[in-house]
Amino acid sequence: MKLVLLILLGCLWSVRLAAMKSAGQSGLPPLVVAPVSILGIAFFYSAVATACRKWPPLRPEAAGFYVLSGFLGFVLPFSLEVFVAPKLPLFIFVVIISTMPIFTTILAVLAGVESVNLKGVAAVLLGFGAAIMIVWDTAELSTDPVSWDWFLAAFAVPTLYAVNTVFVASRWPKRVDAISVAHGQALVVAMATLAGSIISGSILEWHLVTGNIPAIGLIGVGEGLALLVYLNLTRDYGPSLVSLANFISLFFAAIIGAVFFDDGLTWLSALAGVLLVTALTLRNQENRSGT
Repeated sequence: MKLVLLILLGCLWSVRLAAMKSAGQSGLPPLVVAPVSILGIAFFYSAVATACRKWPPLRPEAAGFYVLSGFLGFVLPFSLEVFVAPKLPLFIFVVIISTMPIFTTILAVLAGVESVNLKGVAAVLLGFGAAIMIVWDTAELSTDPVSWDWFLAAFAVPTLYAVNTVFVASRWPKRVDAISVAHGQALVVAMATLAGSIISGSILEWHLVTGNIPAIGLIGVGEGLALLVYLNLTRDYGPSLVSLANFISLFFAAIIGAVFFDDGLTWLSALAGVLLVTALTLRNQENRSGT
């Protein structure tokens, strides 16, 4: 079941990436796409909670968890991405983001959440190798000079995602289900986004036309469901396993790009798929053996 959920998570993340690409090609800037999608996710979870009469518990332990995981898992890394991504070639930035599972595994071991396992480490390294192949096959290489300051700053993005994944796995509040945590996080992120948009003045640029609604809706649905799957996987199976979804999402994103955006693929991506399957098989064996 865990591999099914892991593949589903990777698929949802890749759909979100494709929808964001579609929205960008239609002329919508990221500072419009992201806030509108975030508010949509918060509205959806709030509507479900109202219908079910089950809102997230607000006791200090749970509320603190929503705030910290919301900021560590989205507000801080996303804000950093907005500033760093334009300063680096796409190939380099995506490769840096792909180091998130490596950092997650290291932090999980250092925090005592997981123990060192050769098959688990091999799975992460094989997955990273597959990610490099996919990015090399699909991204446009650039000869522009790279600033070392921005290069180093970019590593803070996967580090923050890794810290949040380990935090979620190790500090999950008692007697709170994944839907309540997802709703609580969505509310925190939505409030932070709304406040930031008002302070920066970017809220004045928010606009949607009929042609943009499907892409925005797909982003919201994909991210909202992905958040729920991510939380369930992290809570039940640990941080290093769920981090492998990053590699899976790159593979699915490459396929979606080839089908819907006429992106090119070669035998290198096929080989990356073989490596990825091998990595998931190793990880599954490691969980079964319990070593």
